[in-house]
Amino acid sequence: MTPFAERRRRLLGQIGSGSVAVLFAAPEQRRSNDTFFPYRQNSYFHYLTGFPEPESVLVLDGSTQTAVLFCRDKDDLSEIWEGFHYGADAACEAFGMDAAYSVTQWQAKMPQILQKAQRLFVLPEQGGGAEPVLALHWQKIKNGAAVENLAACLDGMRLIKDRHEIDLLKTAGKISAAAHIRAMQKTRPGISELHIEAELLHEFMRRGARFPAYASIVAGGKNACCLHYTANKDILQNGDLLLVDAGAEYEGYAGDITRTFPVNGRFGGAQKDLYEVVLAAN
Repeated sequence: MTPFAERRRRLLGQIGSGSVAVLFAAPEQRRSNDTFFPYRQNSYFHYLTGFPEPESVLVLDGSTQTAVLFCRDKDDLSEIWEGFHYGADAACEAFGMDAAYSVTQWQAKMPQILQKAQRLFVLPEQGGGAEPVLALHWQKIKNGAAVENLAACLDGMRLIKDRHEIDLLKTAGKISAAAHIRAMQKTRPGISELHIEAELLHEFMRRGARFPAYASIVAGGKNACCLHYTANKDILQNGDLLLVDAGAEYEGYAGDITRTFPVNGRFGGAQKDLYEVVLAAN
């Protein structure tokens, strides 16, 4: 957790002693009825905490130079259905926070935290609808003082990758490259674009990346002329080219590779001429 603690320390230094910054975890997204899409943490929240659970709030208090996490309670019944929850005590220790409480307490504790602050920083539209509640607390206490955009501080930090991030990016790149090689090996006339997408996902997961970084583009023939083609449903034809734009996401960091190669394994005619021009330019 050292890189995450260092980022919080740097951000606290930026916002200053008279400020409070509040960040919200990404909300869960319902797919249908009682099923949800696979959860992905908000990138800003992950950058500062490494904490993987929804229903969480991070409060950085400049006056005390402390980081406080609010998260879900331990709940035996919920864990039967959803798996392990950290709970406040375990989360505080595991993620290097100065304090942690139940997420049910964050609204009650915010007025006391905000009372001594001159500036409040948030990430607009990143809290799944919680920002208005926070803004209401702020307005009641500070009588019209502006809420400031935390992205102005965080974006500059995130632009320059630290050693921890670079290592994760390298891993994401290696996994992505291995998946593209597998796609090339498995491609042949008569199979579907979806088959090749499945090969990409197989290699991502086999190497430890649970999800793609974005919807994979597997575009044979004319489909490659559609810039963000993701239907991936047509049959690959002999003599066509196949464009694959795909990358693995590894611990929140994305690979992103695009390659074009012949479905039958051999460039021919104008395909070969164009390939040679690009190769010469390289």
